[in-house]
Amino acid sequence: MRLRAAYAAIVTFLASALFAQEPVIRTRVNVSSQPSGATVIVDGRDRGTTPVTLYDLGPGTHHLRYRLSGYVECDRFFTMDEGPVLEKSETLEPEKALFLLRTIPEGCNITIDGMAAGMTPRLFTDLLAKETYKIKLTKTGYLPQTLSVKFNGREPLVREETMVLDSGTIRISSEPAGAEVFVNGVPRGISPVVVGDVPKGRAVVKFCLEGFHEEVRELSMRAGDTLNLPIVLRPLPGTLHLVSVPEGARFYLDDVARGEGPLVITDLKPGEYRIKAVKEGYGELEKTVTIVAGESLREEFRLSNVMGRLEIRTEPVGATIVFDGRILGDTKGVDGALRSDIFHVENVLEGEHVIIVRKEGYEETSRKVKIRNSHTSQANIRLKRIFLPDVEIETSHGIVRGAFVEERADSIVVEVSLGITQAIPRSDIRKFTWTRVKSK
Repeated sequence: MRLRAAYAAIVTFLASALFAQEPVIRTRVNVSSQPSGATVIVDGRDRGTTPVTLYDLGPGTHHLRYRLSGYVECDRFFTMDEGPVLEKSETLEPEKALFLLRTIPEGCNITIDGMAAGMTPRLFTDLLAKETYKIKLTKTGYLPQTLSVKFNGREPLVREETMVLDSGTIRISSEPAGAEVFVNGVPRGISPVVVGDVPKGRAVVKFCLEGFHEEVRELSMRAGDTLNLPIVLRPLPGTLHLVSVPEGARFYLDDVARGEGPLVITDLKPGEYRIKAVKEGYGELEKTVTIVAGESLREEFRLSNVMGRLEIRTEPVGATIVFDGRILGDTKGVDGALRSDIFHVENVLEGEHVIIVRKEGYEETSRKVKIRNSHTSQANIRLKRIFLPDVEIETSHGIVRGAFVEERADSIVVEVSLGITQAIPRSDIRKFTWTRVKSK
């Protein structure tokens, strides 16, 4: 009996020991969602995405959160009970956007994905935050406008769209102002001017202002465009006619040589110009003239003679005057006068000049004279006679050679040497011969 009792005690002890070491049976949790793919957070720990099976949750109450983009976060609490499987499933609610749509101007018709959705301004609270919507705005007089809208969860979104007119506007200005403006051939005012309701397509803008080139610009106009068109008008060139009295002056325009007058200078920009006329022997003359766009201006320059004068008298009368290699003529005077009248040489340039005086029977004489502007210089030139035989007379006494002086009734007078004359009686003359042509 004692042995049986001992055996029973041992068996009971061993059974108790074996039972104490057996592991606790834990419940398996299957977590799913509709739609799937939601992040599962249990007690603050990320445990994967649905569907997911959790094996390590202990007994007690647990916090379960579902998180999926485009859906409202869902929080649930559950208590772990013993059992082989625990099913946790949730249908997630789509997240709705807060969207305010405004337009300038108001009152535009709204179409969302082809469905009419009222008029602006409009607050939307029923659009799915995860979707992208195509919205079309329409209003009479404006171009249709399409926009794409995507939301950032429940973050409020405000969109304000400015509608575009179905015609264009041109802001037109010119320098100088005051030009008449034509758009597509129709007068639209005086610059500066804002021209609206310009149809889309090719727009031709023309500027007209007296004294300036006509300017034309072509624009490509799109509906709703607001274009700026500033333009600098090109003045018509001026023309300047320059003449001088006497003619032949050289003209300088702002110190740049432009040629000898009479002169026509074209393509001058409007403005002031300094003109100088220069002619040798005349005082320089300078003027300032103003050229107006498109104007033709004539300017005459009357130059003052500042050249010198030369007065020449010769002994004898009838001498030929050669001045700087140019024959000017013969001196004049009363028959039998010792000196000639004054021989005037006008408009002599300042400087040194050479006078040559010639007369048959006299030595050629050369003299240098200095001329000053606005002064009169004198030159009195006496020629030296030379013996120049021009006849040969055969007489009964021999041959006489000399210079013919005069013919008398009973004789011929001949200069036989310088200053010595001889009267040869006609009764002694056998032959008279001219040895050279006698100058008149």
